[in-house]
Amino acid sequence: MTNAADFDDLVAAARAELDDPARTYIVGKETSPRFELFHAGLSMCSQKVRAVLAEKAIPYTSHELVIVASKGIWAEDFKPAENYRPGYVRLRMFGGRQLGKQYAQAHTGNSSVDTEGFDPCVVPLLVDHEERSVVVDSKLICDHLDNAVAGPIKLIPDDPTVRAAVMAQVDIVDRSPHPGLLYGFHPDDDRRPDFIKGVMSDVHDVKCSSIQRFIEDNADDEDLAAAYRAKIAKERAGKALAFDPDRQRMVRAQAQGIIDGLDVQLGDTTGPWICGTDYTLADMLWGISLYRFHWLGLATMWSSKQRVSEYAGRVYKRPSVWEQVINFPSPMPPSPHTADVH
Repeated sequence: MTNAADFDDLVAAARAELDDPARTYIVGKETSPRFELFHAGLSMCSQKVRAVLAEKAIPYTSHELVIVASKGIWAEDFKPAENYRPGYVRLRMFGGRQLGKQYAQAHTGNSSVDTEGFDPCVVPLLVDHEERSVVVDSKLICDHLDNAVAGPIKLIPDDPTVRAAVMAQVDIVDRSPHPGLLYGFHPDDDRRPDFIKGVMSDVHDVKCSSIQRFIEDNADDEDLAAAYRAKIAKERAGKALAFDPDRQRMVRAQAQGIIDGLDVQLGDTTGPWICGTDYTLADMLWGISLYRFHWLGLATMWSSKQRVSEYAGRVYKRPSVWEQVINFPSPMPPSPHTADVH
């Protein structure tokens, strides 16, 4: 077991495994920021955290990880995904203890820690050097940042009633089946960009083979091996979900139900934003969620819902969402479905 005294060593070990120093840089004007973020461009949970950091103008050290083990993204040679490297996984395990959750081993289509359990091999991860803590769930990271730094805006209101309304919307987004849609081969209507279809055709097998290598290389660390074995179980469950026609239809129906619920909520709100007159974390996360649906070719889910269409336009244009998601430089490939987003 690792104790808090090993904090600096754990962070240093995770940094040391990264392949390209150019993907580590400071965002903002501070030379030694309080926060350090391990993230990835395409990761939706990473997008949420980057948007909060941008909205609140928080400086941080950025480590952009390669989360797909393949050639041609950052390197010519095949290398296992950086979020599977032992140092990074140990750092996540250190932060994950506060969650009190079992390792995720099943796959229902979403990635919420609340319902799925804790995955020790994903991004994002936030290091808070002032508190000497590691936060590993995107929802908790957003809350942590909003509480830790006053910033120009309070994204989660202090008023208990409004806070509850905001967090209810945050939970809806958190439990949306985005992984099921991103990885899934819908039997009737697979609208995903061709790039994603190609990557996802064997992604689960590639992940499992990479992780198995790390199990063999770290056979003397049973805690680490247990985390890796849970990840393999989850990826096998994810593959079964991705290629199951009936379950893919259910995932799509769930997504449509979420959009239908958003339309109803927008009809009840008293202002331009989901919980009234003030922009909150709920609007930021809805913007990121809607854009991901849009990017996957699923804006058709709200083509007849004017309120949702207009709301999507508003949340997309928020600078933090535009810059950290829609126009983030890498490695989110272009989608033919978002040509109308400008």
